[in-house]
Amino acid sequence: MAVVTASRPHAPVVPDVALPVPATGAAAVGTHRRLGLVAIVVSAAAMGTAGLFGRMAAPAGAVVGEALTLGRMLVGALGMLVVLAATRHLGRLRRTRITPSVVLGGVLLGLSLATYLSSTVLIDLTLAVVLHYLGPVVATVLAGTVLKERVGATDVVSLVAAFAGMLLAAGLVGGPSRPVPDGHALGVGLGIASGVLYGGALLCYRYRTDMPSDVRSFWNFVFGAVGTGAMVAVTRPDVSGMTATHWAWAAAFFVVCGVLALSLLVVAGKHLRAVELSSLSYLEVVVAVLLGAAVFGEAVSAPAAAGVLLVVAAAVLPLLPRPRAGRERRAARARAAATTSAATRVAVRQAVVNTSGS
Repeated sequence: MAVVTASRPHAPVVPDVALPVPATGAAAVGTHRRLGLVAIVVSAAAMGTAGLFGRMAAPAGAVVGEALTLGRMLVGALGMLVVLAATRHLGRLRRTRITPSVVLGGVLLGLSLATYLSSTVLIDLTLAVVLHYLGPVVATVLAGTVLKERVGATDVVSLVAAFAGMLLAAGLVGGPSRPVPDGHALGVGLGIASGVLYGGALLCYRYRTDMPSDVRSFWNFVFGAVGTGAMVAVTRPDVSGMTATHWAWAAAFFVVCGVLALSLLVVAGKHLRAVELSSLSYLEVVVAVLLGAAVFGEAVSAPAAAGVLLVVAAAVLPLLPRPRAGRERRAARARAAATTSAATRVAVRQAVVNTSGS
């Protein structure tokens, strides 16, 4: 029955109803999980070629990783700007609010890739990529503590297997002893720094999942260029020795490892949990090991080959169906449908009350 008040005659009391809200957290991540899986696989494969392009684009003895990464970020920003214009989404840049996680994610990624690329020139490609991929482990640990993301038994097994396979693939466990080249200590230091910075960037991608991927990619490149530009200003890398051939390799690096790989990384970070992103990211190690052996003659021992297979197995593990997760999703959909139905019934009753009151 309608309740009449002195100030608003025939104004019915509207009951409190738990209306459905947009999915957040794990539900939002699972919405486009398949897209995220494809994106991270392609991104990891493209990222695995970074060491190859970086070495081919650098003159002998030169460390120009910062300069190459700056170009990678600038070309990526320009490429995403073209994509936004072609899809008529430029207005999104103006309407989307930029938050600290967006700025920090781009800066950390730029610094991470610059230090990683420099380390590939100083140490073996496989060792450089192993140190860089300390990042996913850092991101997973931080996601569990900061974002309270649930890490199940399958996730732990996948991540541990991927990390163990990575150590075997790099020859750090069970591999033959190798001579230590000049600059090895610096290369290892840069590799560790790249891993820690990369972990911070991956964690930042778990924030602001509401932001469109094309917009996030654009700002990722922009702030990555800002961070890398500051690094270039400090280190002042010498690019005077780069020939036309070097610049051609650099251009390919900008497109494959910049526009393609990093844009897809943003898409994957939006739709996958940190532990899934971490496990599948280790596919880059496989690509790097194969390229190191095929192009630079880096030896692949039996333990290293076993490590590659272990990484692949760990990457496939998160893709296997999990019945419990399926039941939980179906229960969540049933609850959402029931809530929507209840809200609809209340709305119908309210319309009847309004009609009778008038």
